Amino acid sequence: MPSEAVHPVDLHVGRRLRESRTALRLTQAELGADLGVSAQQVQKYENGSNRISASKLFEIARRLGTGVDWFFEGLDAPWTPGLAEPAAAYDAGPTAHDQTRALIAAFKALPDDAARAEALDYVRSRAEQI
Repeated sequence: MPSEAVHPVDLHVGRRLRESRTALRLTQAELGADLGVSAQQVQKYENGSNRISASKLFEIARRLGTGVDWFFEGLDAPWTPGLAEPAAAYDAGPTAHDQTRALIAAFKALPDDAARAEALDYVRSRAEQI
């Protein structure tokens, strides 16, 4: 961004990107190659100087094995103007718990419909036993 200050949300998302990338031991060049961008572009995403488009953030999340929402976790309420509901309403939703998100991610990673159906049957049977 030319002479403008980096927006706190862009900075936060960039930090989360770096955190996830380094946790997976990926270099900026490796992630960039997977995304079809340069290492320099990844660096700009990470330091917040270039904003990440919604479609690119979706690709990044899939590559890093996380949900798009993960990049926004930890943001303070003042940086979320325009929400139709207070942030607390989202915090209490069905995907508010880390275990729920992990279960959803694992379910989505299953290779085919048959595996997903088998997993769903297992979870349902366990829930009935409890």
